Amino acid sequence: MRAMTAALLLLSSCGYAPVHGGAPRERLHVVLAESKVPDAVASDEVLAGAREELARLGALAPGEGFPRFEIEVLRADEASEGIAAAPNPEGRLLPESRATRVAVVARAWIVRAPKGGHERDTGDLRAAETVAVAVDARAATFRQSDALRAAGRRLGQKLAARVMGLPAATED
Repeated sequence: MRAMTAALLLLSSCGYAPVHGGAPRERLHVVLAESKVPDAVASDEVLAGAREELARLGALAPGEGFPRFEIEVLRADEASEGIAAAPNPEGRLLPESRATRVAVVARAWIVRAPKGGHERDTGDLRAAETVAVAVDARAATFRQSDALRAAGRRLGQKLAARVMGLPAATED
């Protein structure tokens, strides 16, 4: 009877493992390799988004060390999203921006050991956020900064998802 139970247990396991899901095999430390963006808050938000996504996936390691998830923040863009003809005090029509689109571009990879090579390079990914132009210059500055932070955090999440093998599209 025991032999039959043991054989039944052995035969009931098919040996297949899920391709997606399950516990990650490694935990990664998140490190900023380089930032070419003058706004340090935007770079910090990219790191925070990556840590958040890796923690959600159960793949975040605390502190610094190896293997590590290195991020390079490449640039921050700003462009007018819509233009309208607005009268100036003299009555002439001048172009005026109706909204601003801010975007952050970064790439990431895994390094397993000091002086080790890059693995699983994500390539350049971009995240953008659109914000309406405020009448007050101070409010416009805060809105633009908030949009840059939101785009940075979302970009960090995308980078982490991509390096963990999950689909993550760029916003081009």
